[in-house]
Amino acid sequence: MQREPLLEQLDWFFTSQYWISVYPNTVVLPLAKKGSDHVPCVVHIGTDIPKAKIFRFENYWVDLPGFKECVTQSWERGSAKAYSSAVIADKLKGLRHELKKWHLSLARLKGLIQNCNKVIVILDTLEEERPLYREEFNFRQIVKLHLEDFLLAECNYWKKRCTIRWIKQGEDNTRFFHAMATERYKRNNIAVLHDGDGNEVTDHHAMAALLWAEYKNRMGRSEGISMQFNLHSLIKRVDGLEELTAPFLEKEMDDVVKEMPIDRAPGPDGFNGLFLKKCWHIIKKDFYKLAEDFHNGTIRLQNINGSYITLVPKKQIAIKDS
Repeated sequence: MQREPLLEQLDWFFTSQYWISVYPNTVVLPLAKKGSDHVPCVVHIGTDIPKAKIFRFENYWVDLPGFKECVTQSWERGSAKAYSSAVIADKLKGLRHELKKWHLSLARLKGLIQNCNKVIVILDTLEEERPLYREEFNFRQIVKLHLEDFLLAECNYWKKRCTIRWIKQGEDNTRFFHAMATERYKRNNIAVLHDGDGNEVTDHHAMAALLWAEYKNRMGRSEGISMQFNLHSLIKRVDGLEELTAPFLEKEMDDVVKEMPIDRAPGPDGFNGLFLKKCWHIIKKDFYKLAEDFHNGTIRLQNINGSYITLVPKKQIAIKDS
């Protein structure tokens, strides 16, 4: 046995776009080497990872009938909270619930595409037997227009999940975005972790508890800060900076929303820039009040100051939270 052996990657796995689409949860795990220099691997087709219940605003919702009415009815329902930050958090929570119910009441996007294709095929087959009546011809044209809208919505759905932004608009390919989103899911998937004793943990809830305990021990408990010096005696006053403490103008906030990117990572509430742009006329008064309270120093940021701890994979196969 060499002291410093030459290591070379000998084992490769190949897959296809069709396999990724049909079996998106396929993972390959290495096993221990016993009698060969090759690493034995086992292929799992499917996992027991539960589906995330995090709300995610879908961009194609804004073009569906009833969306604006659902947002308006939910937002104007009001809130009994005392602080403006709590009011917005409460309204966003209620809006998430209402949008979920509204979306479930609609037909599935995949089913709508299949139904449109079936109708077009039936009318095309009928046209081979006899000329279509004017009503049938117009109906087919309408179905084709609806099909284009549904296909665009499906493309945007998967495009949002693959996070690849260098594809030109004229080269959209829903199947490509589907495959890339699935590849991204598999890279971010953690199949196994090792605890402090070196034992393997594969159960999803057990791994979540392991990570939660690890970060709780690292972060500890927040303590108050005691100032040991006088800032006013160290920092001299600078004149002419009154504009920095001026109240927020409604036009300034409107301009910020107009310039906001429509499809970047949303916050913990699940809403992105497109939602704010399309529904700003409905929700803006509450945000004006939030900015006013923030300027007056009467706001409670605990209601809206939430965040996620995101695990960033540094290795292809992560087994330890380090």
